[in-house]
Amino acid sequence: MEKRVESVEKRGCRERKSTVLRRRLAAPGSVVAPGVYDGLSARICEMVGFEVVFHSGYGTAASVLGQPDVGLLDMTEMVRQVRSVVRAVDIPVIGDADTGFGNAVNVCRTVEEYIVAGAAGLFLEDQLSPKRCGHMGGKLVIDTEEMMGKLRAALDTRNALDPDFVVLFRTDAIAVNGFDDALDRARRAVEIGADVIFFEAMETREQMERVAREISVPLMLNLIEGGRTPLVGYDEAEAMGFKLIVPALSCLFAAAKGMYDVMRDVRSQGVSDRYANRLFSFGEFAGIVRAERIRDMEERYLPPATVKAKYRGGGSIV
Repeated sequence: MEKRVESVEKRGCRERKSTVLRRRLAAPGSVVAPGVYDGLSARICEMVGFEVVFHSGYGTAASVLGQPDVGLLDMTEMVRQVRSVVRAVDIPVIGDADTGFGNAVNVCRTVEEYIVAGAAGLFLEDQLSPKRCGHMGGKLVIDTEEMMGKLRAALDTRNALDPDFVVLFRTDAIAVNGFDDALDRARRAVEIGADVIFFEAMETREQMERVAREISVPLMLNLIEGGRTPLVGYDEAEAMGFKLIVPALSCLFAAAKGMYDVMRDVRSQGVSDRYANRLFSFGEFAGIVRAERIRDMEERYLPPATVKAKYRGGGSIV
């Protein structure tokens, strides 16, 4: 582990994103962190002004495999996706670490890899592996003592590598053992030292209000269009007592619906300007992916004759 500590500390002089995230969570007001699933979705969320993004395991399964979130991705695949999101933006990224990809020993490596990938935090859930999306049926949870051991492993590893790294505890026990068991698990997690508590798939406003009354650390609220949890506005969620508010699948659903509608049109009627108002133009999209940065790098590092030959006197890459 000592080598990994060194690699984290030598990244550079910029403030760690974990420090930025921890400071933001300590400041007044809620934090809205949309779920993203790749570098592009993260980049767009950063462009429109979000301060934090939340790497979505569901979105990763859908975009990488074209399949639902039922535990089909392994730790290496998830870390790779987290790393691509981190590299695309300058804001903190919270990673979905599922169940930690094994027992407490596996959790130690998972936390280590997410820190090295550049995540500012992660969440661990108490589902039995293979897990599934918290808003699906058919879930099971592990014993409370086993989960607390996994959480202690995560916190010990965090403390050794990056004490500011934020560890969220997610419980899926509401759908399996009932709301009171979920509360008991959350209280235990608070005692152990979890930074944020995430009650997955709450079903009523009354549950949301009770959680806010009875849990003393920052709370996360997961909002999914068509999911089990009632949709509430950001102001209402903050007034209830939620600190981290996550529209988890809005990016994914919007992208999928947009692609479906346009490509159905393309398939039936061909390519044209007919649907241009539903697309970014080529030039606009170049701005999203920062194409001009490549042009600037070429100007800085390539021989002048090479740049001249590539652009034939032109000034722009687009």
